[in-house]
Amino acid sequence: PANFGEVVKGIYRSSFPYPWNLTALKKLGLKTIMYVTLVDEPYPQSHVMFIKENGIAHHRILVQANKDPNVKIPDSVMCRILELLLDKSNHPVLVHCNKGKHRTGCVVACFRKLQGWDSCDVIEEYLRYAFPKPRLLDENYIDRFDPSQLHQLAQSSGVKTWQSSGLFKMPPEEHDRDKESPNCHVPPSL
Repeated sequence: PANFGEVVKGIYRSSFPYPWNLTALKKLGLKTIMYVTLVDEPYPQSHVMFIKENGIAHHRILVQANKDPNVKIPDSVMCRILELLLDKSNHPVLVHCNKGKHRTGCVVACFRKLQGWDSCDVIEEYLRYAFPKPRLLDENYIDRFDPSQLHQLAQSSGVKTWQSSGLFKMPPEEHDRDKESPNCHVPPSL
């Protein structure tokens, strides 16, 4: 699927998979698919069959877009998503939204904060996948998200030691905003 990438070994991200992407996804041996979406509509029949035939657990989690300064992803929703990611019994897991940019980008960025990543690196990864349309409100959300409420779970899972397998690459670096500005961009609070 578009915007496909490996977050760490056993955790993948992407856009909404097309039916022709399912063969490639099958090779990952997925146990779980998390669809973070604004709409609560049924999965296409091809996807329903894929999930059933492969014994995949499916979680549709309703997540508001960070398009309005008065609306943000509730911490309880983000924590639920992160708890699922931290539970290795769910791995391999695919997290996707429609385009694999904004909602998925926020999830992965909050996961990176749990891993102890530097803020500049978290935002840089978000920008790579959100190119060419990053959202400042996503960046603000990422900056403000406090991972401390999941500290115990993160520590017991050893998430800070989880690494990529190296089999999958991030989008090309020409998508970096660093090319425009030599300084790390951490969004201001609204």
